[in-house]
Amino acid sequence: MSLGRTSADMMAEAAARPGSKLAKTPEGLRLGEDFPFVCEVCLGPNPYLRMIKMPNSRECKISGRPYTAFRWQPGSEARYKETIIAAEVAIAKNVCQVCLMDMEYNLPVAVRDQLMGSGSADRGVNGVQMPTSDVNKEFYWANQRQSLEQGTLQGFQELNSNADGKSIGHSFEKLAALSRNNTSTPYYDRNLPKLCSFWVRQSCTRVVNNSCPYRPCCGTFRFPELASTHQELLSTLVRRLHMDGAVSVMRDTSDEMEEIRETLRDSQRGSRNDAIRARYHGTKEDKLAQKYLEKAQNMPELTPPEDEGVCSLWVGGLTPSITQQDIKDAFYSFGEILEIKLMSERRCALVTFSLRRSAEEAAKSLYRKLSIKGTALKLWWAKSQLSKDNEEASAYLSGAAAATASAAAMPPPPPGSAGGRMLYPSMNPNQMGATVRE
Repeated sequence: MSLGRTSADMMAEAAARPGSKLAKTPEGLRLGEDFPFVCEVCLGPNPYLRMIKMPNSRECKISGRPYTAFRWQPGSEARYKETIIAAEVAIAKNVCQVCLMDMEYNLPVAVRDQLMGSGSADRGVNGVQMPTSDVNKEFYWANQRQSLEQGTLQGFQELNSNADGKSIGHSFEKLAALSRNNTSTPYYDRNLPKLCSFWVRQSCTRVVNNSCPYRPCCGTFRFPELASTHQELLSTLVRRLHMDGAVSVMRDTSDEMEEIRETLRDSQRGSRNDAIRARYHGTKEDKLAQKYLEKAQNMPELTPPEDEGVCSLWVGGLTPSITQQDIKDAFYSFGEILEIKLMSERRCALVTFSLRRSAEEAAKSLYRKLSIKGTALKLWWAKSQLSKDNEEASAYLSGAAAATASAAAMPPPPPGSAGGRMLYPSMNPNQMGATVRE
């Protein structure tokens, strides 16, 4: 170890390397020893916090090594929060020391790694196989800390950098769409008091005296456990709590309340240590990550056509105030534009790029996001000539088949007609006195 510098100072230098997304510590404080590596949500809305520092008082849930822990209350109605993993372990995957969420996107590790197409549950930094035994864990994390002190550990940024060298977030629209960091206020429901297990089992005695600090006994009627999957149960429970109070709802033995209590009990089952390891390593046991991944799979996408010659995009929903120059200003940054065909009578336009790659980037970036002069516009791929020919051929064949079917379904000709044609008097040879010889 270099003289005159502590490990925390070198960790702060590694966090300040170009391209990293690590949080900046307050001036004069050392990361890991004087200040934890935590996200904005866990710090809470209050800019003035009183933290309790506990040097080497906790064992890291991942590495098993002692570390300096911190404890604080992020808000007047929030529960006390405490770091659960060491600072170097959190920096290795760029996650918060408390909630283990990604520091940039505020998403579980499994969601971030899968959408980025890199990383795995059994791999650590630099793609090294993660150890399983206690001896190998001690050796592995000691080397990681030493590499971090020497400034040679790239950690999360090196492991998850793509082939084009782009920084994280430039080409991951799903990550940006799922991220809670895009909202106007952070998701502070993560700091709510814990759910009262005695209230769920109908045996809480402190709720009668208003001395229970847990939900819903303390008067906080928000339940993230039901918000994502059981909206009807959530609305019923909150309505009953506001009407009757926590004591009456706890004593209610109806089938509806029993179902709600059973759902809440299911959300609290499982080992806490196993849940921490699943969240950090990004395994399939992380239920929250699986919910995010299902949401990502159901997100709509604009699939490019198979015909590589299609370089045009269809823009619909235009208003008379939108000009050709306005459309060009919205698309020119993606590549060279060959033509913009504005069809005012149809309220649409065709934007043709010189390269297919430019059209794909424009479609990927502007799908469901295109807005010109405050008007939300529709975006779609233009039809290829091959598809147009196929449609015309299908229409011709269907028309011919319909004509044949209609001709086959015609009734027989009426009497006095020949070959399906009516005979006029001038066409009858007997009409003018002529006779037919036998």
